[in-house]
Amino acid sequence: MGSDNSPALSLGEPLQVCDKQRKRAVRKRWILTGSTSAVLKQLTLPMLWAILALFSADLIELYFASRLGVEELTAMSFSLPVQATLFAFAIGLGIVVATRLTQAKEVEQLAAVSLIFTVLVGATLAAVIWLGLQPMLTLLGFAEFAAREQVWPTLERYMQYRLGAVVFFFVVMVVFGVLRAFGNMRGAAQLLVTFAGLQIVMSAGLFTPWAQTELPLSGLERLGVAHFIAAVSASLYALYLLRIKENISLKVRLLSQRSRQAFRRLFRLFVPVVAMQLLTPLAQSLLMMIVASQGSDAVAAFGVVMRIEPLALLLPMVLTTSLPIFVGQNWAANKSLRVRRGIKQALAACLVWQSVIALVLFWGADMLGVGFCKQSFVSQSIELAMCILPVSYAALAGVMLYVSCCNAIGRSTLALNVTLVRLFVLSLPGAYLGAQLNGFQGIVWALALANFVVGAWLVYGAMQGRVVRQELASN
Repeated sequence: MGSDNSPALSLGEPLQVCDKQRKRAVRKRWILTGSTSAVLKQLTLPMLWAILALFSADLIELYFASRLGVEELTAMSFSLPVQATLFAFAIGLGIVVATRLTQAKEVEQLAAVSLIFTVLVGATLAAVIWLGLQPMLTLLGFAEFAAREQVWPTLERYMQYRLGAVVFFFVVMVVFGVLRAFGNMRGAAQLLVTFAGLQIVMSAGLFTPWAQTELPLSGLERLGVAHFIAAVSASLYALYLLRIKENISLKVRLLSQRSRQAFRRLFRLFVPVVAMQLLTPLAQSLLMMIVASQGSDAVAAFGVVMRIEPLALLLPMVLTTSLPIFVGQNWAANKSLRVRRGIKQALAACLVWQSVIALVLFWGADMLGVGFCKQSFVSQSIELAMCILPVSYAALAGVMLYVSCCNAIGRSTLALNVTLVRLFVLSLPGAYLGAQLNGFQGIVWALALANFVVGAWLVYGAMQGRVVRQELASN
């Protein structure tokens, strides 16, 4: 009896694997043949809720820090470039693993190796940052902060929990990228919503009157604990999605030749991808140094602006994760008209979105300023930034879509050049000059002007290219 049943049992898993592979093939074919608007909608909407939840959790964390006092808000603001660096590494790892998995024949072997690679990178990075945390913050201007001696112990414990959660957070982001690469947008969105929801619930729970009296934790430390618990729980859910929902086996022979070869390939792709991702946190760090020269209150205000900006740019940010999937696959299939149609629709949606956001933030700027901090300079600086910067976000949205599409079709050098010009040729020098001329207000105006200049540059380039194509066609 046992021998009669064994073949059926052994065939069950291969049949299940084939079914998963068939579903992935159907998803890919649908991206190439479905209605452009329908495909973009299906790729984007799940990610919209996922990214909204993720950045909302960060903003709520900063709000709880502001309730503790302006000193705690300023201290956390100093740590934001460090957190942005961790996020850049996480995104880079997700891109690397997703890219390799979509190209690999033996998905299961590479998935297990990728997770081990993720753990090693996360643990190494967390250790390096922890050992150099104080010098990094000093470089950002933390040494000039008058209340540094008062808030450093609690900030240190907060960062201890954040860095302890790095490995788990990286696993979440890598599995998020893998699910997207497989076309499972709903599963990817559920993963980020779960992580963000847990962080919000834990943060709120740890700030209840009972938790404040019963748990021997400082204010910022509570936020660190909430992030750690959310990351651990979400990483377990991520492994469940990978193993059960996608039927990816996580067995691996670490010392085998295939495993060593997979490690080498991951590392070779990891270096350039992460280097590209690190440009933004590097620019944020340099910008924080410029802002810190205007005083600790300017740092507190700028920290709030840095957390609001991703939410204001929510749709463009989501489209930079979904549009490249559409553009890359259709470009590879030589469907250039379909690619052009998709980009036009995405750009039109972003222009409408940013116009609405600019109006909402303009009319609600005073409430945001007072809501985060009642200290006059901080609240007025937040209000000023929310009246000026969002007007330039439409141009920035176009730049973001342009860069993501260049990467999707293999023109990464062009994408890199645009990013370098925006950040290091226009934004940073402009912010420095603005700070010298008109303080924090000068910095805000310089950043807005940089967005407009790059956007206008790309529009001019697109118009010139169209004129050239028309002349060639007429000849």
